[in-house]
Amino acid sequence: MIEIQGFDVHTASASEWARYHRYRRVRDEESHPGEPQLGDADFEHSARRPMPFHDAWRFIALDGGELAGNLMLWARRPGTPGSEEFAPHVDVWLGVLRAHRRRGIASRLLQPLLSFMREHGKTLATMNTHLPEGHAFLVATGAVLKHRVVENRMQVDSLDRDMLARWKAQATEGPARSGLRWEVHAGRTPMERLASLMAPFSALFNDIPLGALELPPARYQLEGYADWYGELDRSGGEHFLVLLVDADDELAAMCEAQWDARFPDRLHQRLTGVARAWRGQSLAKGVKAAMLECVRMRHPALQTVVTYNAEVNAPILAINRQLGFAVHRQQGCYQLDVEALAACVGRRDGRR
Repeated sequence: MIEIQGFDVHTASASEWARYHRYRRVRDEESHPGEPQLGDADFEHSARRPMPFHDAWRFIALDGGELAGNLMLWARRPGTPGSEEFAPHVDVWLGVLRAHRRRGIASRLLQPLLSFMREHGKTLATMNTHLPEGHAFLVATGAVLKHRVVENRMQVDSLDRDMLARWKAQATEGPARSGLRWEVHAGRTPMERLASLMAPFSALFNDIPLGALELPPARYQLEGYADWYGELDRSGGEHFLVLLVDADDELAAMCEAQWDARFPDRLHQRLTGVARAWRGQSLAKGVKAAMLECVRMRHPALQTVVTYNAEVNAPILAINRQLGFAVHRQQGCYQLDVEALAACVGRRDGRR
């Protein structure tokens, strides 16, 4: 009674979309209880819009005609920058509603993943989970835990404003920091300025510890920011960017964050980085403090700040603890090679 189908976001009928929305609301509440969810129109827009560097594929599992699980795949589009390095990789999300688990649905969804990897020459799938049952399933497939990420959250009311003021002031005080200057962009950053920052941003990100994950170097691309800004324009979102620049106009430290008018009480903090030559001088504290000050002035109703950190990144975790961040959930990042996946599918097919 279990049937696996492709789900084409461009040709799905209104009734098929209605069924999908019913499913994803339950699924999201099970995985992220109490979290706000996108409205149907926003979700469909997000699913249908072309991404600048990736293509996406979706599959659904029907259990007695009821939508019970889904599989989503993302892969770098051939011909885009860095596509050759990303050619072996596919990113994967797989979920099954609790009421339909232990019926082999997740195992059945591995078959289209295997077929996709073989057809497109993919050799390594990357998957994340924060749920105990997700960890158990991925281990059973032969996937290997390569990295851990901590989702930290902070309540803005708990911030020590005096400490923030000290951190911001100390970032540019003293002879060791002479020549440093602030550059703050609230809402948007001019594209010509972003263009000059793509290389240093890429270098900072690639210096973040990512455990044993096998991934090509990340590349910040101006086209990605242009696409993101288009989505921010549509949703009423804002991009905040705080920089510390040295006397030679080189990037010393940065912190960026995203605010979404649809969820105005929260802020998602993105990359915080310090160039190696400037580490050990509390610049990360300074740019974080300046970022929080900037966003709070613009959005006084802000309540929660959300950020994601590598579990092995002790320095940034220590700074976040001082700010009042606490662990909300922990996520494991797994990788599964195509041979192990084929063996898993073969074993499970043999048991049916």
